[in-house]
Amino acid sequence: MEGRKKLGLSRVQFALKVNISQQAVGKWERGESLPDIFMLAKIGEVIGITDMCYFVGKDPCVCDCGCCPCCIK
Repeated sequence: MEGRKKLGLSRVQFALKVNISQQAVGKWERGESLPDIFMLAKIGEVIGITDMCYFVGKDPCVCDCGCCPCCIK
C-alpha cells in the first residue's frame, strides 16, 4: 500500500492503527481481497487522505464523482 509505505509504517504498525490483522493488510496489498467501504474511511484517516477519488484511482480535478470539492457545484 503506497500510503502505508510513504508513512514508513510496517504492515504490523499499519494493522494496529486501523484495528485489523496484518494478514488482512497483506491480502489487500497482494490484491487477494479488498477493504470494505467502512474500512476505507479509517485507512484514509490514518494515511491522511479524505478524498474517495484516491481510492478509486481518479484524479479529483477531472472526475465527476460528486464527492470531491471540485465536483460539488
